[in-house]
Amino acid sequence: SEPADFLGTLKDLEKVLRASDVVVLSLPLTKETRGLIGKEQLEWMKPDSILVNVARGQIIDEEALYNHLKSHPDFYAGIDTWWEEPRGGQNFHTNYPFFDLPNVLGSPHNSSIIPDIIVSATRDAAKNIRPLLSGEQANGILRREDYI
Repeated sequence: SEPADFLGTLKDLEKVLRASDVVVLSLPLTKETRGLIGKEQLEWMKPDSILVNVARGQIIDEEALYNHLKSHPDFYAGIDTWWEEPRGGQNFHTNYPFFDLPNVLGSPHNSSIIPDIIVSATRDAAKNIRPLLSGEQANGILRREDYI
């Protein structure tokens, strides 16, 4: 319902990457989006672009991003989701020394932590379940085969 200058799909990725000063990735990790941003896509971007990933690490090719950042010092990345995130008491580590680069800002996968997010998400989920239980169409039904 909000006005937009452009609406596109993944087919428009090259156009968007070439035109954008800042790109924020906030899409699900699916078979189609795994490795979506690699060496070629990073080269499409402006030399002084900013790439922010608040989605899933595997959407970006880790080695390609590291090499691009290292060889393009005016290109910046904000990384909130990592390729290997610690689980069950594991220590955090990266496969490449991203934190040695001056053009990287990293955070511990906490971009979604805002006041009242759990209450809001639970409320939205309950609203969406109600029609499903009544035999009506629910929003956001996912196809298992699209995911890894």
